[in-house]
Amino acid sequence: MKKLVAIATAALFFVGIGLAAVAADAPKAPVKVSNFGEKTPITYDHAKHAKVKCDVCHHKAESGDFKCGGCHNDSGKMKDAAHKKEVGKCYGCHNKNSATVVKEMGCKDCHGGE
Repeated sequence: MKKLVAIATAALFFVGIGLAAVAADAPKAPVKVSNFGEKTPITYDHAKHAKVKCDVCHHKAESGDFKCGGCHNDSGKMKDAAHKKEVGKCYGCHNKNSATVVKEMGCKDCHGGE
């Protein structure tokens, strides 16, 4: 019985370490997202989006690659990820029809003057 308890305790310990290694804190400083083709890179501030659950944007981050470009690795895929009306992560909140809209945004708000 003691051996079983020791094995179970060790297993839980290693599972906890594994989960802690997967969880990552959001960057403190704003990050540049640049694979939009000809468009100017955007600056994304995680602190301004703190109320949004991480997996809303990082929906396929099992690989540990938390950058959008890890999956959305060409400009068309990246544009769709942000803008497409059905699935666009940015557009989902930043449009006048969103129930959770904080601010409706235009191109210049993110892409700085384009």
